[in-house]
Amino acid sequence: MSTTTGWLGERGRSSRGSLALTVVFGELAGILLILQTGLLVRVADALIFHHAPIDSLYPLFIAAAGVIGLRALLIWASKRSGQATASAVKRTLRDACVERIAGIGPVVLTGMRAGEIAHTAVDAVEALDAYYSKYLPQRAIASLLPFTILAVVFPLDWISGLILVLTAVFLPLSMIVIGEEAHERNTRLWARLSLMSGRFLDVLQGLSTVRMFDAARREAREIERASEEYRVLTLSVLRVAFLSSFMLELIAAVSIAIVAVVSGLRLLSAHMGFAPAYFILLLAPEYFLTLRTLGTFYHSRMEAMSAAEQVRALLSTPVTEAALRGPGDPRTRARLGSAPTIAFDGVSFSYGTKPVLRSARFTLRAGERVALTGQSGVGKSTILSLLMRFTSAESGTITVDGAPLAGLDAGEWRKRIAWLPQRPTLFLGTVRENILLGRPDAHDRELGEAVLSSGVEEFLARLPDGIDTRIGEGGQGLSAGQIQRVALARLFLRDPLVVLLDEPTAHLDAESAELVARGIRKLSEGKTTVLVTHKPETAEVMDRVLVLRDCAVTEAP
Repeated sequence: MSTTTGWLGERGRSSRGSLALTVVFGELAGILLILQTGLLVRVADALIFHHAPIDSLYPLFIAAAGVIGLRALLIWASKRSGQATASAVKRTLRDACVERIAGIGPVVLTGMRAGEIAHTAVDAVEALDAYYSKYLPQRAIASLLPFTILAVVFPLDWISGLILVLTAVFLPLSMIVIGEEAHERNTRLWARLSLMSGRFLDVLQGLSTVRMFDAARREAREIERASEEYRVLTLSVLRVAFLSSFMLELIAAVSIAIVAVVSGLRLLSAHMGFAPAYFILLLAPEYFLTLRTLGTFYHSRMEAMSAAEQVRALLSTPVTEAALRGPGDPRTRARLGSAPTIAFDGVSFSYGTKPVLRSARFTLRAGERVALTGQSGVGKSTILSLLMRFTSAESGTITVDGAPLAGLDAGEWRKRIAWLPQRPTLFLGTVRENILLGRPDAHDRELGEAVLSSGVEEFLARLPDGIDTRIGEGGQGLSAGQIQRVALARLFLRDPLVVLLDEPTAHLDAESAELVARGIRKLSEGKTTVLVTHKPETAEVMDRVLVLRDCAVTEAP
C-alpha cells in the first residue's frame, strides 16, 4: 500500500502549487472560523451578562458578517483549487494511459480485454478525483487547524485543551483499523467491476453469435450473477464505511460531551468564566469536525488506492520496443522518397515458447510485389506486424534501404505504409470522415480521386446522403465489400511507399473481391508490396511468391 501511496504522491507532484493553495485557503478559513466564534461569544456575553444595547454591538455584527463572507469565499476558493488539482492529475494520467495503450501495440492488446482497459482508463482514473481534491488537502488541514485551535484553547483552559488532545487520539486509530478492511474490500470490488465490464463488452460485441447459439438467456444469467456479486461486495464496503462513520461520530460526540460537562461544572463552581467556557464549547465541534471530515475522506483514499493499483497495472504493462517513438535517423528519413528495399537478416520471433520465425532471411526488392503464403498460424501476419513495428524481433535485423528499421521513428515510418487487413475497422461517423482518417488534411480533389480509385464511387449513389451518409460502429450499414473499399480509399490518400495486405479479399463475394483487387493493383503500382494470401490464383499474379514453413521463409518453385 505504501508503494501505491508513493505512486499517487508522484502523480500529484506537478500540481503541488494548486494543492498548496487548497491547504492555505482551508487553513485561513479555519482561522477565520475561530475569529467568527470569538465575535459571536463576545456578542452573547455582552447581551446576556452585560445587558449592552444592540446599537453598541453593530461593529461586532458587521465584523462577524465580514468574517463569515470572507470565510465562505475562502472555502469556495479551496474547493475550486482542489478540483483544479484533481483535474490536472486525471488529465495527465489519462494521457499516460492512452500513450501506454498505444505503446503496448495491437499485438499485445489482442490478448487483453477491451472492457477492462476502458474501465481502467476511464472509471479508475476518475476514482482518483476525491483523493486529490478532498483527501490530500483535508489531511494537511487536519494536521494544522486542530493545533491552531489548541493554541487558542490551552491559554483559556488547559483542562479542556487536554481533554481535546486525549480524546482526539482515538479518531486516527479508528480510521487506521477500519480503513485496512475497507481497502481490502475496495480492491476486491474494483477487480470485480473490471471483470464485469470486460464480460459485458464481450457479450455486446458478440451479440449476434450469442443469439445464433441461443445463449442469450445463459449469458444474461451470467451477467446477473456477476452483478449480484458486485452488489454484495458494494454493500460490504458500505457497511465498513458506515461503521467507520458511526465510530467517528460516537468518539466526537462523547468527547464534546465530556468537554461540555467539565466546562459546565467548572462554570457552576466559578472556576471558569462564561465567555471562555462558551468559546471552547463552540470550538470543540469544529475541532472534531476537521478530524471527522478527514475520516470521511479516508474512505476516498481507500477507493483511490484500489483504483490506483488498476491504473498502475496498466501503466506498468511493458511497451514493445518497436512501438516507441524515437528521434530516428535523419539520413534514413531523407532517403525514403521512393519505394524502399526491405531485407530480413536472421530475424527470429516467438510467442512465448512457440517459435514463429527462426533466423529468417529474405529480401523485398524496391517496387516489387511479393505474395506471402503458408498454412494458417505459421506467422504470415507476424511478418506484417514486424514491418509495421507493432512488435520487434527477438534477434536479427530488418533493414530499409540498408538502414535498420529500428532506427526509424515509428510514426514517420507508418506514414509511409498502407495496411489493409481482412476486416478493417470503420468508426461511428460519416463515410467521408472514415476515409479522411487516412489523411485529415486532404483536399476535396484528393478525396475524390481516392473515392474513384478505390471503387467507393460505385456504391455512393445508393447511399441516402452519399459520402456524408452516417454509418454505425464497425461499418454498420455497409456490406463487407463496401467496408473494404472505404478502407482502401484511406490508403490512396496516404500515397504510401510500402503496401501491406493481409488477405484483403478473403471474406468477399466474387464481384466485391474483383473491385477490391482492382483497387489494390492500382495502389501497389511502383510500391514495395507484400500480400498475405491463401489463394494460389491471387499469388500467381504477383511478381514473386514466398512460402513460410517451419519458421523459415523460402522462395516458391
